[in-house]
Amino acid sequence: MAENKKSFVAYCDWQETFEELSNEEAGKLVKHLFNYVNDKNPETSDKLTKMCFIPIKQSLKRDLKKYEKYVEKQSVNGKKGGRPKNPTLSQITQPFIGKPKKADSVSVSVSVNDNVINKQKEKRLFDFETFWKTYDKMEGKKKALEKFLKLPQKDVDKILTVVKNYVVSTPDKKYRKNPSTWLNGENWNDQIKKVKKQNNQLNSDGTFKMY
Repeated sequence: MAENKKSFVAYCDWQETFEELSNEEAGKLVKHLFNYVNDKNPETSDKLTKMCFIPIKQSLKRDLKKYEKYVEKQSVNGKKGGRPKNPTLSQITQPFIGKPKKADSVSVSVSVNDNVINKQKEKRLFDFETFWKTYDKMEGKKKALEKFLKLPQKDVDKILTVVKNYVVSTPDKKYRKNPSTWLNGENWNDQIKKVKKQNNQLNSDGTFKMY
């Protein structure tokens, strides 16, 4: 926790993540969150907790940077001898978390690798939300997410390319497979075959070939 600060801001949009978890899983995530904000550097082998905490952690980090900039600005004003301006309400309630980082001996390459990994995880979560909203059958999000996170990127790219075609082909949701079932069965490959077959039946002007 930053010095002399004993609070952090939780965001309402985190609720959707917690709603998809069981009480036990949500409890694990909350404990992980409080260990993090109290500088205990928590580690967990639970993949679901790790993935759910990524967007929360990024929000907290962004808030900390804003807070540190505000503190630095106030410090500069003080050194100049000028009276710091009264902070606005938004500045007073500015969310933050963690102590300002001290200089350490971690190599630049390690930091870059960590950033790359975090960006990859963020992208995968973003891709899942895109898939979930497009699929538009809100059942079994937890199971679907667990499967989605294990897929290679090439399969994720295929899924995002054809999922809309599958949704259009099954307008009645009761005949549309549950998202986790569709993913576990690798049904995107069937959809790709259908699209290729349809393309082979089209003339260059988009009309169907006559046999």
